Amino acid sequence: MFENFEVNRLFEGHAHEQPHFSLNIQGHDYKGMVHDGKIQWYHPHPKQKVKKEYLASIESQVFDLMSEHLES
Repeated sequence: MFENFEVNRLFEGHAHEQPHFSLNIQGHDYKGMVHDGKIQWYHPHPKQKVKKEYLASIESQVFDLMSEHLES
């Protein structure tokens, strides 16, 4: 579905610490973060290249992977 999923912690140890992620979908790199239970995609947004149904599946996997990462 996508490749190269990575999680980066920005501002680690500070009040504004927030995990961000990056991934590759069909050769295109995307970045974002999960905030208030929603994925906030940075520009470019994958909806510009990916079908809506496929994007919903990708976002579901991102939530799962971010949850796993935050638990560890």
